[in-house]
Amino acid sequence: MKFSQINWQDVDVALQNKWQQLRNSSAIFQSPYYDPMYSLIVGQARSDTRFLVIEDAGEVIAFLPYQRENSFAAEVIGGGLTDYQGPICSPQIVLPTTEMLRAMNVCYMGFNHMPLVRQDFAGFAWEHSRSLTLNLDGGFAAYAQRLQEKRDASLLKKIETSERKLSKKIGPIRFFLDARQPTEFAALLAGKSDQFIRTLGTEHDIFAVPWIRSVIEAIHHKKSADFAGVLSTLYAGDTLIAAHFGMRSGTVLHYWFPWYATAYAEYSPGLILLAACAREAETLGVNLIDLGRGEQAYKLRFATGHHDLCEGAISSPQLVSQAQAAYLSLRKNLKRSRIGNYLRQYRQEK
Repeated sequence: MKFSQINWQDVDVALQNKWQQLRNSSAIFQSPYYDPMYSLIVGQARSDTRFLVIEDAGEVIAFLPYQRENSFAAEVIGGGLTDYQGPICSPQIVLPTTEMLRAMNVCYMGFNHMPLVRQDFAGFAWEHSRSLTLNLDGGFAAYAQRLQEKRDASLLKKIETSERKLSKKIGPIRFFLDARQPTEFAALLAGKSDQFIRTLGTEHDIFAVPWIRSVIEAIHHKKSADFAGVLSTLYAGDTLIAAHFGMRSGTVLHYWFPWYATAYAEYSPGLILLAACAREAETLGVNLIDLGRGEQAYKLRFATGHHDLCEGAISSPQLVSQAQAAYLSLRKNLKRSRIGNYLRQYRQEK
C-alpha cells in the first residue's frame, strides 16, 4: 500500500469524487460526517488538518482525515465535534494501522465514535456504544408503525396531546424543517450556549471556541443537494420555543444540536420538535435521522435502529494503547467495586 499525506487544499474534484464512491461501500458512510464537505470545512477552520490518502495497486482505496496534534499524537478530524470517525474505506479492506501511523508521522491516535464494522480499529477498542437512529423508509406512517411495534406505542399520541395543550395555552404551533432566517440561527446558538453554561459550566460552551464556531457557521451556509446544514424551528404563536441544527448528506440527517426554552418544559417541546422533524423529513428526501451516540431517554423512545460504535486507540508500539486500555479497565472495575463505593461515600461525607 502507498500512503500520501496531503492538506485540505489538495483534495481536488477528482479526489472528492473518489471519496464519494468509497462512501457507497457501507450504509454507515452515508452519515454527513463522512461527506468530504464536512472534512473540508473543518480543514479550512483548523490548520493542523491533514488527509491520509491510501492507494493499493495504483488505486485510491481509503481516505483518513485527521488533526495532527504534535509529533506524538493525532486526533480524529474535528475531535469531539465528530460523531462518526475513521477511514472512508470498504469494511472488507483491513488497513495496516501501524503503517498508517508511520505515514502520519505520529505514534498514537485515539477514537471514540468508530463504527464497529471497521475491524482494523475495533480490535483495539476498550469500550462499545451505539448511535440510535430513526428509520423513515416508506415515510412517517411506516416509521410510526415500526415505533409502535418495537418501542413505545403511546409516544406519538402523548406528543399530539402536548401539542394541543401548547397550542391552546400559548398559541398555534408552527414548524419549519428548513428555516433560513439568520436571527433564528443566532437564537439557537445563544440558547444552546446558555444550556452548556447552565448545565456543564462556562468552559464547556463549545460555541465559544473560535474554530468550532467557524465550522458550525460554515455548515449552516451550505445548501447543496449533496450536503447541507439544516436549521429547524418550532413556534407557539410568535414565540420560538425550540430549535435544532444538524446536517444532511443525501438521505441522512444527523440530529446534532437540539434546544428548547425551559420555560415551556411542561409541554415537552423537545419531543414535539423531534417528532416534527421525523414527520417532515421526507420533504428533504431524508429517510434516516441519526441521533448520535448516547442512551438518553428521548433517543431510546424514538429509535427504531442503531449503528454499533467503539472507543479505543491505535499506537506504535501497541504497548502504549494496551497500557491505556488496562488502566481504563482497572479504573472502571475499581469504580464498580466495594472500595469504589466506599471512596465515593467518603468524598460525599467530607
